[in-house]
Amino acid sequence: MIDEFIKKWGAKKLILSVNDILCTLIAFVLALYFTAPGIKVYLTEYSFIEKFLIFLAGALLIVPIFRYYQLYKHKYFLRVGEHTLLILKGLLINSIIIIIGIFIIKTQEALHDSRTQVIIYFTVSFTLLFITRVLLLRRILRANYVGGNLKEFITRRALAVGAGNLGIFFSEILTVKPHYHIELIGFIDENPDKKGKIVNRVPVIGTVEELIDISEEQEIDEIFITIQNIENKKLLDLIEKCKLTNCHVNLVSNHFDIISAKLDEGEYHDLKVISVSPKLSPLYSEKFKRIFDIAASGLLMLLLFPVWLLISAAIKLSSSGSVLYKTNVIGKNGKVFTWYKFRTMFANNDAKAHEIHLEKLITANKGYKKLENDPRITPIGKYLRKFSLDELPQLWNVFTGSMSLVGPRPCLPYEYEHFKDWHKLKYKVIPGITGLAQIIARNREDVTFSDSVLLDLYYADNQSLWLDLKILFKTIPVMVLGKGGI
Repeated sequence: MIDEFIKKWGAKKLILSVNDILCTLIAFVLALYFTAPGIKVYLTEYSFIEKFLIFLAGALLIVPIFRYYQLYKHKYFLRVGEHTLLILKGLLINSIIIIIGIFIIKTQEALHDSRTQVIIYFTVSFTLLFITRVLLLRRILRANYVGGNLKEFITRRALAVGAGNLGIFFSEILTVKPHYHIELIGFIDENPDKKGKIVNRVPVIGTVEELIDISEEQEIDEIFITIQNIENKKLLDLIEKCKLTNCHVNLVSNHFDIISAKLDEGEYHDLKVISVSPKLSPLYSEKFKRIFDIAASGLLMLLLFPVWLLISAAIKLSSSGSVLYKTNVIGKNGKVFTWYKFRTMFANNDAKAHEIHLEKLITANKGYKKLENDPRITPIGKYLRKFSLDELPQLWNVFTGSMSLVGPRPCLPYEYEHFKDWHKLKYKVIPGITGLAQIIARNREDVTFSDSVLLDLYYADNQSLWLDLKILFKTIPVMVLGKGGI
């Protein structure tokens, strides 16, 4: 299990993340030591426990913050200036979070010496991180690697699956962009006749069926899928095959163009490359995601309770019928659950037109477009939908566990009937109130139904705390600006 964790997270990244946490913890201890009037007095009179928990949380948050600034990417091993600047930026954000935490306590004891402690914490953290990351770690890596060549150490051994035009272009890019530090060991191709041939000075060393064995024999770090013309279902099967190698898997293709364009994924700026690598982030387990959902949905329901009352009154006064609309929808693994929304339609309406509209949308694989001039929608319902306020009762679904804050949107049973088998794969995770398809593809006619499913599948395989937070923050302007709802 430990070996699998290290393989997924990466040994170098794991070492760096442990180093970062230790440096910030040491800085916290020193900040207390230099400001405490005496450890016994401090433990009893200055909200030590509360402050300890705040600084501990700050130390643990350094990893996702540094990950946001890409400080676990290989490219920064050799860029001292950028590396140093990003450490400063990350620590500044980290310190601001700690200051906010201390302020929330709002006790005189907690505020005692806090400004001095944060300054010491920031200064010591930066000093330790600069020494360990920028100076010491580089020397250790050089000294312990054969030949002492740091560039060799950070170079990743890679395979390209697909020896066609895109594969050739990819190999040429790696030749003229040595700063990517990727050694292309060879091509893998579906066509067995290509095996043993040389394509653009790179050998074709096997077929897809041999991929797992070859990746082990050649000690491969990364796999790049470089096939352009391939059906979505076949592509997804190939991705799953690549994941079985436990290597980092990247897709160089136009199939996920919308993701690379909107999320700025990957570190290969000359190529449309996105990571389609395995499973839930080791730092963001299903249990942690569930805890986050419970805490966030519970807090939001409390804060938004007055809004709920106002909306309920407006619905009740404007049209007859119940305040809430509830229906059965499809959730994780195809299971049915009860879904709640504020009612935005007149009671006892005919849904046949909507069913036909959705069937055409799915089967014709067209861009999403709402049913125009829908007579079923109430006057107040138009505004609730525009600003996504009708979705607020789904916070209860999140709190009770049938939904998450972030995930693929649940669908109605008659929609599910028209799904292809690969469409249904998006429900291998818990559905959410918002998701990638909602912030990127909602009401865009240039994004097909299959594109939106690919967005959900990408999320399902790349869940992380940072991706969830990014989606949640991008959802806010969608709601505030009234861009057609979540």
